[in-house]
Amino acid sequence: MLYSEVQDAELITRYASGDERAFEVLMRRHGDPLFAAIVSKVKDRDVADDIFQEVWIKFIHSVKSGDYAESGKFAAWIHRVARNATMDFFRKQQRSPVSNSDHMELASDGIADEALNAEERAVAMQWMHDAHEAVKRLPADQKLVLELRLQSGLSFKEIAEETGVGINTALGRMRYAVANLRRMLHV
Repeated sequence: MLYSEVQDAELITRYASGDERAFEVLMRRHGDPLFAAIVSKVKDRDVADDIFQEVWIKFIHSVKSGDYAESGKFAAWIHRVARNATMDFFRKQQRSPVSNSDHMELASDGIADEALNAEERAVAMQWMHDAHEAVKRLPADQKLVLELRLQSGLSFKEIAEETGVGINTALGRMRYAVANLRRMLHV
């Protein structure tokens, strides 16, 4: 049997037994969509590359330590790990320490910074409101696929099974949902 025909669960079992080729197949199979998902969130290829590597390292540690529990949903699992790693990156950015000289500079610009921060928050809040309203206006089938993909972390295969449609239909609905949101939000 060719490696490309082997299911993810079997590849993981083979990798846990020391078959490095199985890991390469998993990376080739899931790497591009995973990297694209990370880039879409962080908007920086270098940062995305760091997160991408961190995700695969977590996978390696999880398998090698016996902590990875196969559920038949590897794609959803690896994307959830990536989403969590991305959220950790943003949390670290928010908490990054500021030096004393930075504090002095910030204090001197305090009023302007407060106004800018308030304006930035207002713009962000408005954008989030607009995005939420735009999602509400999507056709029900597109909205469902979008929610299953982004909120539940399901793969398109899982979405197809959940909604009772073919995988190409699920992919098409997602593509139309994204296109409609971009049009509505002028992005």
